[in-house]
Amino acid sequence: MKYKRFLASLLLIVTLLSLTGPMAQAASSFSDINNENIALNADILRLMGVVSGSGGNQFNPGGTLTRAQFSVMVVNIMGRGAEVPRWTTQTIFRDVPSTHWARGYINLVSTPIGGGEDKKGTSLISGVGDGRFLPDEKLTYAQAVTILMRLLDYGENDVGAVWPQGYLNMANAIGLTEGVKLSAGDALTRAQAAQLLVNLLRAETKEGEPYYNKLGTPETNTLLLALNVRDAEDKAGAIRTSKGVFQPVVRDVTPTALQGRQGTMILKDGKLAAFIPDNTTSVTITLSGAAQPTYVQGTNNVRYTISGDTPVYNSDSSGDSKNYSSVFMDMQSGTQLTLFIDGGKVISIYNAAAGVSSSEAIVITGPINAATFRPLTGGATNVTAKKYNQVIKLTDIQMYDVVTYDPINNTLLVSDLRLTGVYEGASPNLAAPETVTVLGNEFKVIPTAVDSLSKFKRGETVSILLTADGRVAGMYPATSETRSTAIGLASKDGVIIPLPNGGNLTLKGISAGDNADHLVTIASTGTGSANKITTARWTGSRPTGAFDLENMTLGSYKVGAGARIYETVGSSTVIPVSLSELQLASIPANQLAGFHLNPSGFVDLIVLNAVTGDAYEYGYLAKKIDSGSMGGLTYSNTYVQVVNGPNGSSSSGWMITGQDFKENVIGGIAPSTREINGEPVALSIITLDAISGVKRTDFFEQDGVWYVNANNRVYQVSTEAHYRIISTDAWFEGEDAMTQMRAYSNDMTIYVDPIGHRVRFVTSK
Repeated sequence: MKYKRFLASLLLIVTLLSLTGPMAQAASSFSDINNENIALNADILRLMGVVSGSGGNQFNPGGTLTRAQFSVMVVNIMGRGAEVPRWTTQTIFRDVPSTHWARGYINLVSTPIGGGEDKKGTSLISGVGDGRFLPDEKLTYAQAVTILMRLLDYGENDVGAVWPQGYLNMANAIGLTEGVKLSAGDALTRAQAAQLLVNLLRAETKEGEPYYNKLGTPETNTLLLALNVRDAEDKAGAIRTSKGVFQPVVRDVTPTALQGRQGTMILKDGKLAAFIPDNTTSVTITLSGAAQPTYVQGTNNVRYTISGDTPVYNSDSSGDSKNYSSVFMDMQSGTQLTLFIDGGKVISIYNAAAGVSSSEAIVITGPINAATFRPLTGGATNVTAKKYNQVIKLTDIQMYDVVTYDPINNTLLVSDLRLTGVYEGASPNLAAPETVTVLGNEFKVIPTAVDSLSKFKRGETVSILLTADGRVAGMYPATSETRSTAIGLASKDGVIIPLPNGGNLTLKGISAGDNADHLVTIASTGTGSANKITTARWTGSRPTGAFDLENMTLGSYKVGAGARIYETVGSSTVIPVSLSELQLASIPANQLAGFHLNPSGFVDLIVLNAVTGDAYEYGYLAKKIDSGSMGGLTYSNTYVQVVNGPNGSSSSGWMITGQDFKENVIGGIAPSTREINGEPVALSIITLDAISGVKRTDFFEQDGVWYVNANNRVYQVSTEAHYRIISTDAWFEGEDAMTQMRAYSNDMTIYVDPIGHRVRFVTSK
């Protein structure tokens, strides 16, 4: 087995900012924009009603602007569009007659600011000096900048009397012209004008406050989560944000480029008047292992430190975020998170695994085409499809797959998770259920599933089709096409089934019997009191090729980004393993116990055989021998257990073994559910390698994980390592165990397992 160098493992914790960047955004709501920055600017202005596009829903970013067109933009960005009708009755310029389409806008914007009709103050834009405005002449860069500087309350006394250079110099100094490089007399394109107008929103006025403060009440650090949702009064077209659900001031707009952004929301009379994204960067990751209390790690091999009070949102959130410390335990391998980062710190999280578009889903029951998913996406372009967080083609979507939509990441989430069992009941009734009970467990029903559920009666054997977050999207007769696809890890509390979005679905109350702590499938037969729920041990396919962790392949198959990894020792119990903990280049086929190939052609589950060493329980090996006779025959049974607590306490209990071993050495045993005469059996016993003379300075911590440099090699310390002071039989436990051990002694012995080469035990005299 080839091991990566430790330097490679440290790539997991490289500097955060070097690998973060904007997440993939939905395309602009305009059909002719492909540039992300232009798309963002155009949709900021579209939400405000500053621009509405030209024919065919096009923005025409390369087209030049006339003086009349820019006048309209200026009036709208001031939020004074409602005043235009009363300005259409006046004749101010002889070349802007009553029939001119922009007469009201031109008259309004050419009226001195603050003076109204008494002509006091300074005009934003004036005529050319002979009673004409030249509305259809091309707007120049200098003219546009001058107008916007006046909006910011700057005049000649502030910039100097030399026009236009004084205005251009001051505009450059305050950031108004950032991203636009033109000469004074150059014509201004629509894309360049949009950049200037967005810069205006962020720029400070002469009085030192952001211009957007003039437009309404600002709400900073707001996430724009979802478009076209229903508000509290069930009205369509609302926008869900992390601060609540609001109808936009301008109706019938869908600014898709703003979705998933963080910034400042402007509210006016209880409606959303504007949204200005801030400089927060974002990165979307798929977890390579379960989230930890202080960090998450993605399949991009980067570890991100997370504070416990960091707010976590989903697309169903409306001001009710949860702290990371209260939800991280639900974030398993394969969960997709979008991290919003400011100054190198994660300041908020969007969890795509929680409540994504749970009100609507499409069940595939026939051929699909580009229009199939329009009811979910609203016509968004550049949509990605993912199954178990693996990007797939639309042609990879199978019959009876369930598809939902994640608007933040512009992604179709495809689920093939199905459960088969007896339809036991529904609430509040069978005709319009909000929940259904199958396999002894209650499942939430999304509204679009009600029609398919109403066709069934209690006692029938059915298959429920689940969304990526575990809600019922449909109910169908149990056939070979719709049979259960669920594979779960049985425990004493039930069966834990991985969800396609990275979460877990726990079916409680299912007795696994001899299949406890093994991967199982589930079945339900009979009706009424005869209904019986059983589990069967899952074995999987035997791999013929290596698991290449660098290229994420298993033989000739692609391993999905959200694949779940488990480990066993022979036929011992099975435990989950984080992909991020497998610091290996590849694992040969003879160390792979089995795998599952998804119908879309990629691997979504792998079982390792004695690769990490995590499947063992570690401690001092204790022995006892029970001899006697039965039926005239003598017998002698050897038992083993590990002692890993004070006063000889054990977490394993006694197990029968046929393997010889030395007492009171530190080792590990692989437990099993197999029994002999009702007594558990240990399948394997190993002895740990001792390295003495380790100093406290040999240990170091990196992002919550401890390492130790010993014998010219760096070892990772297991998060479940045991710490003992031999002379006093004192044992340290919990997050501070390593700190306590190092504070107590500067002469320690570490014990490394021979399988995963991790430190499992630390002692001191």
